[in-house]
Amino acid sequence: MNQWMLDKLNQSGLIILELAVGFTVFWLGQFAYQKLFRRIQLNLELFVKDNPAVAIALVGYYLGIVLALGGALDKNLGTWQDKLLNLASYGATVILLMLAGAWVADRLILRRFDCVREIIQERNVGAAAVEAGSHIANGLILNAALAGDSGSWLVGFVCWLIGLAVLVLVSVVYPIVTKYDVFGEIEKRNNPAAGVALAGLLIATGNIVRVAFSPEFEGWVVSFSQYGLILVFCLLSLIAIRWLADLILVPGVKISDEIVNQEVPNLGAGLIEAFAYIAASFLIAWAF
Repeated sequence: MNQWMLDKLNQSGLIILELAVGFTVFWLGQFAYQKLFRRIQLNLELFVKDNPAVAIALVGYYLGIVLALGGALDKNLGTWQDKLLNLASYGATVILLMLAGAWVADRLILRRFDCVREIIQERNVGAAAVEAGSHIANGLILNAALAGDSGSWLVGFVCWLIGLAVLVLVSVVYPIVTKYDVFGEIEKRNNPAAGVALAGLLIATGNIVRVAFSPEFEGWVVSFSQYGLILVFCLLSLIAIRWLADLILVPGVKISDEIVNQEVPNLGAGLIEAFAYIAASFLIAWAF
């Protein structure tokens, strides 16, 4: 057997072990989610009550964990034992920070209503979409905060806190930009279009934060000045996206009207707005 085959077999074995560790992290994550955070019976909600809102929120949480773990998998470590140990330790940290980020989202982003009641009792898809978007955004932020070989845990923790603060700020500014009561639409009308649109903005913001924090840490003053400039530039770039979406993606139609001024909210309009934000965030990321 030649060296190429041996290398591929070794790589395949490592991938299988990483998948095993990764799914163990998922199991621990869902256990913590249902026992510590939501305090619900997931099997009952998902497979007896067939609650789509719980499924949407949970899938967003899982995807956030996957994206956050990418920061650990990108690290260049020596042996396979080091890689698996690193993945396991990062997995535990990711679960804790994902739950902490979820608590922040409940208290500060979805502060206008009881998210547990909306998702569990009201089966509110709009609220679930926003929760899922906050989970995914948190995972993207953790991907950058926990990645890299320079800096320290303190640097990563500070970056994560800044990222969460940016998400909260965006959730406050967004209703001003849209000129309608976003959270009122989600709570009172169970408006999935409004929830999906906001979820797209949160995901895009998380991706922008990930890009801003991607450069290696070179010092508190130098690096955070650089991070701040990139973050401000990228967020300002997102401001024009909603206008461009109206102008280019749906010419002759105002997205806000389709989301809030229809008897039945237009979910397609919400999806298009969410796509515009997320697509723009990736275009900005690739430009950097």
